[in-house]
Amino acid sequence: MRAIHLLYVPTLACNLACSYCYLGKQTTEAALKTDAGRAVTTLRHALDKLAAADLLAFNVSLHGGEVTTLPPAVLDELFTLIRDHYRQNFDAISALGHKKMAPHIKTNLYKFAPLADLFARHKVSISASIDLPLALHAQHRRTLGGQSWLERTQDNLRQLAAYPHGKKISATLSAAHLADPQALIDDIWFIHRELGFDMNQFNLMFAFPSALNAARHGPDVLEPASEAQQVALYQTLHAEFIGTELEEGLRRHWFDEFTPSYCTNAVNCGERFYLLQSDGNVYSCVRGQGLAEFHYGNVFTDPIEQILATGAGKIAAMHQQFGLDDGCRSCGHLAHCHTGCPVVKFQRQQPRSYTCQLQQAMYRDAPLTYPPLPAAEQASYARDYIERAHPALAVAEAPAPVAALVLPNDLGDEKNALRALIAADPVLAELYRADAWQLEINGEYFALESQILKTRHDCPTLLPGDQIRLHLRRSLLAVACPETIRNTLYLQVLRDTSVVYGDEARSKQEHLFTYQLFANCLQSSSLGEEWAMADLGGLLALHRSLFRRGVRNNLLVTTGHLRDYHYQKQKANAFYHIQAINLPFQNLDFNYLPEENA
Repeated sequence: MRAIHLLYVPTLACNLACSYCYLGKQTTEAALKTDAGRAVTTLRHALDKLAAADLLAFNVSLHGGEVTTLPPAVLDELFTLIRDHYRQNFDAISALGHKKMAPHIKTNLYKFAPLADLFARHKVSISASIDLPLALHAQHRRTLGGQSWLERTQDNLRQLAAYPHGKKISATLSAAHLADPQALIDDIWFIHRELGFDMNQFNLMFAFPSALNAARHGPDVLEPASEAQQVALYQTLHAEFIGTELEEGLRRHWFDEFTPSYCTNAVNCGERFYLLQSDGNVYSCVRGQGLAEFHYGNVFTDPIEQILATGAGKIAAMHQQFGLDDGCRSCGHLAHCHTGCPVVKFQRQQPRSYTCQLQQAMYRDAPLTYPPLPAAEQASYARDYIERAHPALAVAEAPAPVAALVLPNDLGDEKNALRALIAADPVLAELYRADAWQLEINGEYFALESQILKTRHDCPTLLPGDQIRLHLRRSLLAVACPETIRNTLYLQVLRDTSVVYGDEARSKQEHLFTYQLFANCLQSSSLGEEWAMADLGGLLALHRSLFRRGVRNNLLVTTGHLRDYHYQKQKANAFYHIQAINLPFQNLDFNYLPEENA
């Protein structure tokens, strides 16, 4: 089962007219009554359709517009539906390492007081959006009638402080918000000490250019903060709050938006993050909402598989459109950032993250949490990233082949081709079978094929707590083996770090470990009586210290007797030896993150 993050926008309507809203006119043109009538039905339809496609929304968050413009009865139904979804999928969500049991909403707090009891009854976690300094909240977060409601905001913050369930405050900052850093600091202390809200539960975001906002506000649009201003704020807040009761929040939460735990770490966010509107339209996220370039389809008219494929394709195309910045190519933190948000790249028409300098400062301050790749590995990781995110660039940069190798004239004869040699030898045919090995990762199956024959290369990322099981057909254990009980499952794990050895002094993948398990020790397989199974989760976790962040690993599997036959065939047949000089066994490339909280 594939897990995705689903952001649901039951209405685009909003009761405020914030001067920097990236949604432009969408919030004032929304039909609230229409949205209220279909909000619950759309979410239920989408969740059912995802389940039918074997997709699990492990996180269903409510966003806007402003969610609280909906009638309380509709909110009640939405909260109930989301809680039921979490309960029904409790085991699967827990297995992924998540603890979701209650709904979550993003709100401007304007209607918090009359809805607080409803929120508490459903244990809704609240993310409250305000402006800091508060003087700019009064100036830029006005009602639709143009009135300030700062006093009401402060009253609601006091009530939110006493709210018994999950809560936090977020603030989006432009250059104007950073013009007076001391005022911002003073208001953080004011909210914390005078209003009673624990400002450890606070996070910052930075405004970015928005074509929809510019179309609505014209020359009055707020200017985004520069990277230098972002870094200056980061340093100023550290100087003010380190050593105070808010130090933990500063270190853990305030700048969490720009760490790998958020979408900045996705090579292709279109593969796992989706925003659904009540009209059924699916977009990339809140940043891409309303932009045709980030529209993936509609859950009422398009198959889920098509929506997912469109999303991944559009995000990949957007990254490729702007190319790869030279600084990103040589950066030791490429694995943490992956060059940033594709929507902001589109809005800025630039290839690099708009918070790059800020992220670099954060990584420097926490070198154990965000270790840079060693200089010797940066080029290798950059090549791997380019192959995944910029395939055309990878082809263009591939070195031209040098025709310096002289091979036998009859190597090209049809009968001497590797596939012909395999077809002519019953044992080789079993050794290279593409339907005899399955690797199960958290319930998802990967068919393993010979690494020198297959045309597709999957590269999942594994964690120590993952369920990893290897299934093989029992018939393989009898091939080239007169006594099955003497045969073994033969497993090798290599790492994509080069070592040089052997008479030919070839650069090869570095061998990490070899493991053999005798046939009678294999377990029964859930695939049926014809299959056997070995649990590899503990074996990989045992060797976690050998795996490196950003470096691929190579799992190769066969049986002990098939391995012996392969080497005997190499000695007996030069044509086979030339074409199968690299280990030909079934394999899977994988990344492994040894941290438990990766």
